[in-house]
Amino acid sequence: MNGIPPAFQHLHARAVDAEAAARALREDNGRLREHVAVYAQVIHELRTELDRRSDNTIQRSPVRSLPTRIT
Repeated sequence: MNGIPPAFQHLHARAVDAEAAARALREDNGRLREHVAVYAQVIHELRTELDRRSDNTIQRSPVRSLPTRIT
């Protein structure tokens, strides 16, 4: 290695590995943040729809179940 004393070459190699690992972790963190944002939006939309459906001011159908057989 250029200009690195032999006694420190192993430390330099570990530092290079650590930098690569940190870069990969930052990329993973970015992807995870994107996924969390998408999941949060889906949860929000589902919660909003559930709240809308459970709103008592909305007129509901009197049908509670469909017949199981036709006579």
